[in-house]
Amino acid sequence: MKQDLTFYALAKQWAIKLAYIFVSMVIFSAYGEESVQFKVVDQKGNPVANAVVSAKGEPKDQTAQMAVMDQINSQFAPHVLVVQKNQSVRFPNSDDIRHHIYSFSQPKPFEIRLYKGEGSNPVTFEKPGVVVLGCNIHDQMLGYIYIAEHEITALTDENGVATLSTQANEFNIWHAKLSTSNSERVTVSRDTTASGAQLVSLSLLEEKKPEVKPVSYTHLRAHETEADL
Repeated sequence: MKQDLTFYALAKQWAIKLAYIFVSMVIFSAYGEESVQFKVVDQKGNPVANAVVSAKGEPKDQTAQMAVMDQINSQFAPHVLVVQKNQSVRFPNSDDIRHHIYSFSQPKPFEIRLYKGEGSNPVTFEKPGVVVLGCNIHDQMLGYIYIAEHEITALTDENGVATLSTQANEFNIWHAKLSTSNSERVTVSRDTTASGAQLVSLSLLEEKKPEVKPVSYTHLRAHETEADL
């Protein structure tokens, strides 16, 4: 009888311990991921929008969903689109004019010839990297698709702020103007002493202003004469 009571008491103790361990694991899984916030600025202290902040991990959102890169007012919208490897992207044209979009980037060279509306098939991006988008008709159109692989990502807003929920201590930051190759990243470590957003300064390439060539009076006069004919 005493042996039965001893066995019962031991079994009860182990059951309590296992229950405690289980509850601890549930709490850890729920609260183990900490939010970390970054504020990205350039070398002049200006906030940097459309920078991709990433860390190793598996994204929780539905990567099977179709992503959308639209064309509005002869611009790609959004300017930077983040997708996961093997995710597909639709390219609707919401403008009243036709566009001819393309990319020569190694992760996914492709071309969608002149079209309007929904007249194009989705494109699947099977390799990680950065795809630069252009339009054969409108040279000012420029967009980027960042293809992540086993990465948790966040895009900085107009204030240069991005927030991730992760336990990672090392982060990569990408921006189109970090290099002419559009592939360079900057690696930063989590600053556990930072109160609020962790400040990250990037050295970005300066925008080249188009060169305006002086037009001679004779040249202008020749055009006026042609217009009069």
